[in-house]
Amino acid sequence: MRAMGCFYNGDMRGLAAINKSLVSLLPKKDGALEVCDFRPINLVHGALKIFEKVLACRLVEDLPKLVGNHQSAFVKGRCLHDNFMLVQSSKRLHALKNSAILLKLDISKAFDSVQWPFLVEVLQHMGFGPRWRSWICGILSTSTTKVMVHGAPGYTIYNCKGLRQGDPISPMLFILTMEPMQRMMQLGVT
Repeated sequence: MRAMGCFYNGDMRGLAAINKSLVSLLPKKDGALEVCDFRPINLVHGALKIFEKVLACRLVEDLPKLVGNHQSAFVKGRCLHDNFMLVQSSKRLHALKNSAILLKLDISKAFDSVQWPFLVEVLQHMGFGPRWRSWICGILSTSTTKVMVHGAPGYTIYNCKGLRQGDPISPMLFILTMEPMQRMMQLGVT
């Protein structure tokens, strides 16, 4: 509880001590040799996961107001199946020879592509206050990673971009980061 109070009040001094991730690589198939043949599993300190879960629980309530209806994954009250209905509607429009544009983006290494300064700028433009931005910056900037090699932790990697796979708040931060692009595409269509 004391750690949570310190974090809430902006005291990030102890955060680096618990914001360490051990990455274990699990093979996706027998005979895996290439990096892409492995699935990284992040092992993170429980207290950090609790901090992030608290933030995620607070953010999930506001997410429907912050992102457009196009986004259905990880947004409370929306269903991923809506995307399948959109594809069916698009097929009907195509069959009727109606003009329409359908764009589907699949971003490779999506979480790894997030630039922290851009994320912080997006948060500011969306109305997140200094305290929220400080919490997110603290979590991101103090994160380090070690890859397990033959059962032992390797060298420390100081993260400088991206969102950690498996962190409770990462999917929502990614959605917020992608929202400006969606808005620009929407403006281009109308």
